[in-house]
Amino acid sequence: MRRFAALAVALCGFAAWSAPVAAQANPDWDKVIAAAKTEGMVTFYTGLPGNPSTKKIGDAFEKKYGIRLNALEMRAVELRERIRTEHANNRVLVDVVHTAATQSRQMANEDGTIGQYGELPNGNRIRKDLQANWPQREFYIPTFLLNYGILVNTSLAPDPPKSYQDLLDPKWKGKILADDFRAPGGGSTFFQVTYAAFGREYHDKMVTQNIAFTHDQREAERRVARGEYAMYLPFLLNYLPSLKGLPVKAVVPQEGLQYLPYVSIVTKGAPHPNAARLLIDFMLSDEGQSIYASEGLFPVVDGLNDKIPPELASLAEAKLFGTSVLERIPPMLAAAKEIYK
Repeated sequence: MRRFAALAVALCGFAAWSAPVAAQANPDWDKVIAAAKTEGMVTFYTGLPGNPSTKKIGDAFEKKYGIRLNALEMRAVELRERIRTEHANNRVLVDVVHTAATQSRQMANEDGTIGQYGELPNGNRIRKDLQANWPQREFYIPTFLLNYGILVNTSLAPDPPKSYQDLLDPKWKGKILADDFRAPGGGSTFFQVTYAAFGREYHDKMVTQNIAFTHDQREAERRVARGEYAMYLPFLLNYLPSLKGLPVKAVVPQEGLQYLPYVSIVTKGAPHPNAARLLIDFMLSDEGQSIYASEGLFPVVDGLNDKIPPELASLAEAKLFGTSVLERIPPMLAAAKEIYK
């Protein structure tokens, strides 16, 4: 039976990193599969703790290939530090890392802990609308999207905002709860995307709305449902099914959704490099993407929107408005701290 638990002891049997293997048309991919089965396991660190998709992916991957997935779930900051420590001690345990695109680029540029994953049979399936915001693609590949909208209380906001500009309406003063714009996370993504689109003057006006900041997203949803605030932003849409029956609904502004690409990377010195590549390729297959879609994690390939829960189906076709850009995170955090004192 596959062990699905945090790793507490060192793993042995380190294997050398293999050279990239050509994609679909190359029969050598069968050799990657055979080598992965010989390795017999893959170690997976994810910065999305508690999400059911991790276990479902592990179960399906083992059923298909007979390869055990050992998963360690932790906060994204802890994840990066753990990997740095493993490399500093020349004791690399992890094969595949699952984290935000911005953090993966930090790990590549600042830590030097990421290897190139090479070509994958399913690697050319990434949606075209994601291509523009996919720099350094040799180091990471999108796995699913975390999409952000606005959560509103249906009684307090019967005529909810239709645009981000509508948030500046004086009627919403003191009625907006937001993830803190001044700290890394969904709030800083909202700040960066709207700042880029509308300029500083947008936030010079927004600050007069007396926004209340929070660092507890799941409790924020309940506070809106209880009527403490008319709305919460930005709201992760994959949580909407868990709020069924409460007086809330998700709103997609006409400009579109902010989004966060969650990506997969292979670490340098991965002890099971072939199993690592096979796992990432499986995540991008119809089977893997359907698993993510079933949990409200939006697919990065086309044609699987019918796998998304009914509560989110109408949101699946929403256009994307923007995402965080690594190079702009420090100046944007500084600007948010200056504006929202």
